[in-house]
Amino acid sequence: MGVDVIGVIALSSLENYERYSSGFSVRGLFYKILKASDKSLAYKIHEYRGLTPFSASPIIKLEKGIYYFRYTSFDGRITKALLEYFKRNDNVQMLNSTFHIREITFKSIDLNKLLEEAYPYEKYEIEFRSPTCFRRPCPYMPLYSFGFIARLLKILGKPKSTYRYYPLPDPILMLRNLNRLWREYGGVTIKSKRYSKWLEEGGVALSGVENIKTVRLTYRRRNAFIVGFTGKARLSIPNDTYNEEYAKITNAMLRLGEEIQVGVNRTAGFGLYKILKTI
Repeated sequence: MGVDVIGVIALSSLENYERYSSGFSVRGLFYKILKASDKSLAYKIHEYRGLTPFSASPIIKLEKGIYYFRYTSFDGRITKALLEYFKRNDNVQMLNSTFHIREITFKSIDLNKLLEEAYPYEKYEIEFRSPTCFRRPCPYMPLYSFGFIARLLKILGKPKSTYRYYPLPDPILMLRNLNRLWREYGGVTIKSKRYSKWLEEGGVALSGVENIKTVRLTYRRRNAFIVGFTGKARLSIPNDTYNEEYAKITNAMLRLGEEIQVGVNRTAGFGLYKILKTI
């Protein structure tokens, strides 16, 4: 099992566009393509309230007149629909501009191989290249305890936990989001609950940040604003919680996250990051 990455290189006269919000147009194209291929699947994914089996990048300017965007897919039906569409069509419309498709790239990431090749690095420097935001439960509760606490609150008649958006580089929120995606769609077994417990107990720490900025975007279609952060963050695995197996899983998770993105609005270009350094 794994994830597919479909990239598109296109020519366009597009200029002076809002890069961070361009992911909404890339997502709009995705649903147009999927609806034409499998209307019921498009509806099911669009209405699903959990973690979606795809992500989309913003439109990235490579050089004057040349642009790149990509989709990632955990579902073979999605992959097939995208590849067949781009084979049949030379042009697509986004942001009131025509994009002339020049090249389609494709790669499939085997999660078993990703785990086998994982290295137990202790330090990472990561650059968040598109706005990133996480959902944080209030009151904050460890993910591995949700089942028990949810049952207890139901018995006691207490209100359920609410969520708040958290536009800061929290390694626990980041990695447990990737862990949930891996568990739901990856099809490759890891010690998910034990790994979550290790994270919550301080397995990975934030050791520094650089040029962290908050970006506020207006989503015109829903008349709402969305907040995320960009910039660099340094993550480390402290000596007092070091576990080689979990350090390898962390490496595999972060490498997967480079492809599928992380956090809120992955489907609209949010959560795009790059690992710059490892130690």
